[in-house]
Amino acid sequence: MQNIFQKVALIGGVAMLGLTGCSWWHEREARESGRTGSELENDNGITHRVSHALKAAPVYKFPEVNVATFQGVVQLSGFVATEEQKRNAQEIAQTTPGVTQVLNNIAVKTPTPTGRYLPPGEQPPAPVNHAPTTETQPSNPETQPANPPPQ
Repeated sequence: MQNIFQKVALIGGVAMLGLTGCSWWHEREARESGRTGSELENDNGITHRVSHALKAAPVYKFPEVNVATFQGVVQLSGFVATEEQKRNAQEIAQTTPGVTQVLNNIAVKTPTPTGRYLPPGEQPPAPVNHAPTTETQPSNPETQPANPPPQ
């Protein structure tokens, strides 16, 4: 019987230590970010709600959009394919409860001729022309014999 009480006490002690550690970590994170614990909880809740709303959007799922929140201000970043998707992501964030402002730093990818999208600033490869040409290429003197054969 005493063995059972020791095990229960040990498990209870470990649980209390774990919960205290979580609380300590949460308060530390809040202090380092310049927020109170409740502000951090509110911001984490807003981030979760905006992220969930973006992923649940019926037309676009916004897999490449990241959400960060600081004191009710939501920052969107990442990539989308069109300006319409960028505007739609902002509208979703603005209508989420608790959001006071939205900073939309989403970049629109550039489509390539193959239909693939490139991040902004990256250029698609130059097209290759495989059609035969009728022009003769100038000869390289290094590859020509020193004394050409008589004609």
